[in-house]
This record gives sequence, structure tokens and C-alpha cells, in this order.
Amino acid sequence: MDNKGERIRVRAAGLGIIDSAVLLVEHSKGGKSYWLLPGGGVRVGETAAAALKRELNEELNIEVVVNDLLFVVETWSGNGIHLIQPTFLFEIGNIGSITVGEDSRVVGFDLFDVSDLKERTIYPDIGKEIIEYLQYGKVKNRYIYKQWVK
Repeated sequence: MDNKGERIRVRAAGLGIIDSAVLLVEHSKGGKSYWLLPGGGVRVGETAAAALKRELNEELNIEVVVNDLLFVVETWSGNGIHLIQPTFLFEIGNIGSITVGEDSRVVGFDLFDVSDLKERTIYPDIGKEIIEYLQYGKVKNRYIYKQWVK
């Protein structure tokens, strides 16, 4: 099989919970807006946890403490990218300091409770797993294969 043009990427993501609501960032790319857990690409030689700390600082101007690995999501984005996403729980030091940072794709952020998440499209499609964690403090599966939402 010819895999030319396909790329494998590792994206560290974080689940930050504030008063029973989860922090999501809004990205805008190619004229389309969508919601996802904050985070971003892991650089060569960088751990996923270090990448998450760096990305949260770049995206939202916040310092965080990265805690446990909650789950890993594997997906194909539909544009030739095979994505592996380790997802960690994180703590925010000062929620009052959250502002949109230097990443031009990030156009906003918000906190969503369980009822809000049920109606929100999240990339990759892990809304069910996020709700499960908010309700029960754990997820059923630590490895999750999901389609990238289009």
C-alpha cells in the first residue's frame, strides 16, 4: 500500500475541569470553526506532558499542572493525517488569567457542563468520553478509536 502524503502526528490534549465544567478551545481553520480539548502537536524530543504545558501556555496564556493520562484517542483526520492523541487531566493555576494566546487558529474558549457537551461537536468525536469522565470520574476505555468529525 502506498502511504505517500500520509502523516502520523501526536497531539497532546488536556481535560481541564473547573466547577464541573470542561474547558474547550474553539479553532478556526479553512473557514470552519470547531471545538476541541486544548493542546497541540508534540515536537521531536518533547514529552506529551511537556507539549501539553507548552501548548496551553501558547493557546490560552495559562500555566498548568499535568496529571494522569486519562485515555488515548486514535483517529484519521480525512486529509491524510493519522493522529494519536494522549489525553491528560490537568489543573489550572489561575483561571482568571485565561485569554486567547498567540496560536492564530484559536479564536475562543469556553466552559461546558454535561448538558452543553451533549449538543457540542468536538474533534475528534470524544464528547461521550468527556461526559463519562465528568459523570463518573473515569472512562470505560483508555484506548479509543474515533472518526474525525466532518
